[in-house]
Amino acid sequence: MGAGASAKFKEASADDVNTAVGELGDADKVKILEALKAPASEKSKENKDKITKNKSLLHELESTVLGNKQKLYMDRAIIEENRMLILKNFTAAFMGNRQMANQNTDDIFRNRKAIVKSVKAVDAVQLNFAESRLNEARIDYMEHRAAMNARVAAGNEKMAEINKLLIEVNNQVMEGNQETVDFNNKHIDINTKLISGELKLDSDKQGVDARIERNSKLIAEITEQAKKNAEASAKVLDIAKKNSVKIVENAKLIQDRRVEIEKNHEKIAENASKIAAMISSA
Repeated sequence: MGAGASAKFKEASADDVNTAVGELGDADKVKILEALKAPASEKSKENKDKITKNKSLLHELESTVLGNKQKLYMDRAIIEENRMLILKNFTAAFMGNRQMANQNTDDIFRNRKAIVKSVKAVDAVQLNFAESRLNEARIDYMEHRAAMNARVAAGNEKMAEINKLLIEVNNQVMEGNQETVDFNNKHIDINTKLISGELKLDSDKQGVDARIERNSKLIAEITEQAKKNAEASAKVLDIAKKNSVKIVENAKLIQDRRVEIEKNHEKIAENASKIAAMISSA
């Protein structure tokens, strides 16, 4: 049925109703009017009270849900800041201090080797002593290197697990994005139908009662979920703040250790100069 035909049909229906009502007596008109108005007025008042209550609960719920959104974004911000600072500490410790300390180790045993070799063996006993000391130094170095390799291997294993968890987090974010896209598509479709007239706001007046009850139920469910979200946010925030303190403490330890590594390097350099003098005077 086209729009013009639909309008004519409505006009004809209205005319028929007006004609029928006009043929009734005054007493019958009053009875029909009271029959239509009385129950509707009582029901409308009841529904209005429920809707007003839902509005009040919704206002409070919106404040809680949107407040949780702000808190969760703050949690994520602190977590991301901590992650960046952890990576900074990791770079400073692994790529900085570790390589500097390892170079000191290499230089120490290079000096040891030079010291032992600079001693002139006068007999087989002294030669064996010198060679055994060289072997001992090499063994100490290999033992230390093997222990450090074990630490690197354990760290790599944990980092691989961390990456696995980060992939899981990324998948959760992607799933959430898809849910939002689906939600948006659904409500874009509703808006499009309302604009075109395919869907009318008053097209299901008979379903008002059910909708009000459903709204009340959903408000209660969302309120409970919002409460759980707030508790989860508070718990994560507490952990994130404690992590921030540890990260700052680690940063200071890394800087203090670097100073110690630099002092070791100065001592190693001094020994190298002394060894050079020993070699030249031999």
